[in-house]
Amino acid sequence: MDPLERVKPWKDTSYYLMLAACQRGHQVCHINPSTLSLDHDRVTARSVSVDVNSSHQTPFRIIAESREWLDQSDVVMVRTDPPFDRRYFYITLMLDLLPASTRVINRPSTLRDWNEKLAALYFPSLTPQTLVSCQHQEIVDFISSHGRTTLKPVDGHGGKGVVFVSEEDPQRDELISQSTNGGKHWIIAQRYLPEASEGDKRILLLNGEPLGAILRVHAEGEELNNLDAGGSAQKSTLNERDLEICAALQRPLQERGVYFAGIDIIGGQLIEINVTSPTGLQELSQFNSEDYHHQIIAGLETSMG
Repeated sequence: MDPLERVKPWKDTSYYLMLAACQRGHQVCHINPSTLSLDHDRVTARSVSVDVNSSHQTPFRIIAESREWLDQSDVVMVRTDPPFDRRYFYITLMLDLLPASTRVINRPSTLRDWNEKLAALYFPSLTPQTLVSCQHQEIVDFISSHGRTTLKPVDGHGGKGVVFVSEEDPQRDELISQSTNGGKHWIIAQRYLPEASEGDKRILLLNGEPLGAILRVHAEGEELNNLDAGGSAQKSTLNERDLEICAALQRPLQERGVYFAGIDIIGGQLIEINVTSPTGLQELSQFNSEDYHHQIIAGLETSMG
């Protein structure tokens, strides 16, 4: 995961999972991805053993530091924040070499193959009309056909780079050009869903089964609902359409080794499938008065035998 000093313990899902593992008696270690190496066919890294505290003032205490073989671990959880870049790609290639006795959450090949925004298009009947292109005229034509459109980078995260544009917008061409970097980068053009003004729903899934949902709502005067963009979380529930989408995703997620995922839904439409570093676990646990972080670790204990 990312450096410990950057963790915000009052909201961070990685910290919450580490806390549960420590409370359940497991040895918990932090690895900075830059220390990952291959010694021929074995994966090694600088491992920092930590004691995890429920106090947000002092969440971590360093116990020991050493270089370890990762194949001696029961579970390796990949929780590096997006974006998925070249470094992330190489990490998945190295982790692929771990033996079956070490479970990697989520499966490295799926982290590599499932772009979090494009993966939703494996389920086209569940998603709003979408175009992925770097061609200016194609994007203009899409906007002309579908009205107000959301433009977002294929590799974006946290709402960064997201803009909204309509056919009559005097800055339409400029916004398209900025988004595609003058036609050099593919972007996602997606039919705008008016229900976004009411918030977007984040559903967390454990081994393909929904744990529950939170609603992310934009700050006053803003339009983006992302928590990193100033949005806030509210309690939410799962409706029939949500359950239908979860059911459609359950087997594909299981088959691809996705143990913990977060999906985003707006107006009953699937927007993203988050597999790299799903967030919202603390908020969901607090809203529902459930120890979901313990449930996640308990499920891994079962698979460890």
